[in-house]
Amino acid sequence: MLKSLRRIWAVGILTASEGLRQPAFFILFLAAAALTAFSPRFAPFSLNESAKMVVDLGLSTTVAFSSLLALLTASTTVSDEIEGRTALTMLAKPLRREEFILGKFIGVTVVASAFCALLTPVLMAAVRSQRYDEYFDPRFANGVKLALIIFLVLAVASLLAKLKFASAPGVVGSFWIAYPLASLFMLVYLLPGTALWDYRLVLGIFFSVLHGCVIAAFAVALATRLTLVQASIGTAAFFLVGHASSAVLVPFYDKQQHLSVLGMILRAILPDLDQFNITDALATAYIEKPTPIPLDIAAGSALYAALYAGALLALAAALFANRELS
Repeated sequence: MLKSLRRIWAVGILTASEGLRQPAFFILFLAAAALTAFSPRFAPFSLNESAKMVVDLGLSTTVAFSSLLALLTASTTVSDEIEGRTALTMLAKPLRREEFILGKFIGVTVVASAFCALLTPVLMAAVRSQRYDEYFDPRFANGVKLALIIFLVLAVASLLAKLKFASAPGVVGSFWIAYPLASLFMLVYLLPGTALWDYRLVLGIFFSVLHGCVIAAFAVALATRLTLVQASIGTAAFFLVGHASSAVLVPFYDKQQHLSVLGMILRAILPDLDQFNITDALATAYIEKPTPIPLDIAAGSALYAALYAGALLALAAALFANRELS
């Protein structure tokens, strides 16, 4: 059992390290961060309404881009390895196919979760600038500017060190050193106004991570049999159906609002991705009374994500069991 866990962990670490270095990760992160950071420019409303729109756009961007990243990572690390016969080399060792699938899922989930985590400081700063009218506060503006300067200085220093010392981090390593330190500096610098930060947004990011876990499991399942284009179409359909499952089930309700047997079967099979969407509950808090989000709701959603992802991984293992690799 312990050896199996070590093999799964090794595959997961390898997949995550590859995913965190791929150009798509940084391209999508820059695009999502730019949309989130400049979202206040798209919200020329009153103060609280602007904050609502920033939260709505920021969390929606996080969900959409993290799902796309999970799809790309799964396709490049599963489909490409199978078609390029790299997987055959790995499975020639004492590595079972189900361990390979589970390790790939863990790696893809780590990549999607890291993506969501990196967007958290950007989203919190964008919301704070609108909710509390801190855009004109010199301390807030200076904190953001200093964080950007620190990021650039650390990144350049790391790159210069790479030119002199071969063991120094490269471009990717420089980013992973500079960005967390710059974000930490911004939070510490603005600590006197810590009550102004809306930490409920972290819960929104947590639900985005759960959403990404389900998408990652489905993308890995498709990647065991389909090409990148085919898996992309299938995952996009899964995403749309998952967010429209409530509407799909409407015809199966009777006059007493009871589901038919067929409706109950469909509800068990169809993904319910909307339960990971708490954007409205968070966003409307800025113009209405905040909607409480009990911890049992978060725990229930986490359990649902774990069970549904587990079912998808079982399907992936079944699809991969009879796949000819030679």
